[in-house]
Amino acid sequence: MVDQPTNQRSKGVVVGYDESPSSVAALEWAAETARRWGTTLTVLHTADIAAAPVEPAYDVDRLPEAVGEAGRELLADGVARAEKLMTDSSRVVGVLAVGSPAAELVHASADADLVVTGSRGRGPLAAGLLGSVAFAVTAHAACPAVVVRAEPQTHLDHDHPVVVGVDASQPSERALDLAAEMAAVSGAPLHIVHVAHGFFSPDAQAYVESARAGTEHTNAVRAQAEDIVHRAADRARAAFANLPIETEVLYGSAGHVLSPLGEHASLIVVGTRGHGGFAGLLLGSVSHTVIHEAPCPVMIARA
Repeated sequence: MVDQPTNQRSKGVVVGYDESPSSVAALEWAAETARRWGTTLTVLHTADIAAAPVEPAYDVDRLPEAVGEAGRELLADGVARAEKLMTDSSRVVGVLAVGSPAAELVHASADADLVVTGSRGRGPLAAGLLGSVAFAVTAHAACPAVVVRAEPQTHLDHDHPVVVGVDASQPSERALDLAAEMAAVSGAPLHIVHVAHGFFSPDAQAYVESARAGTEHTNAVRAQAEDIVHRAADRARAAFANLPIETEVLYGSAGHVLSPLGEHASLIVVGTRGHGGFAGLLLGSVSHTVIHEAPCPVMIARA
């Protein structure tokens, strides 16, 4: 038996589309999610701002004919792809805008349940490969944001868990709720992980364990970590009684520890303390690291 989501998704999913491999992957992921949620999918394409007249600003109707036609054709391609993936094709909407893709997606996120973007690559030494659009949207979206990569994706199913990083913060609770819902509607297990501060060298660990109260301190850290994951599991079970749940405590730098879990996961969900909108804070270090390094789609949840 698959649990049903506790929330009614009425605003829908928005995905940026530009015909690139990463945007195709993002569109497919967004369509699958919108279909499972039973909500609408908005496919948004942004025409080149350089092709727009200065006055009136960003008017689609005043684009040069060739540019406007190219934009409409590309958008129609994205809509057609999405309609093939949705149970109800009438739930797919296409929007052509003029301006900055990141700004248009952030603007659209104010009236969405989820905004999805593609990304060109990953890696701790290739941060720029994430792409300015994906980074800006995850940093400033007013709703949860997902980054999907062009590389082959592991689909949400019973063999590939949804991983969520938890701590004692409010954004963590939001991430947990979203991760549990994503797992429940897709039949995937939920893997709840808390990353405690670790000991980064044998010498450091030996020092802490031998120093006064060292062992007592490390035992307290472990006990607190176990309490965090157990409380998180109880919260998820209260919402989705039939959801398979695994808990785990790991040690180290949270972003770098969570990211490799994406090798076998269908999705990693983390919270951020940013408030959304262009006046909001940028991504925290954990979410920033995970969206750059994880091989699977990553969802950033805000409180």
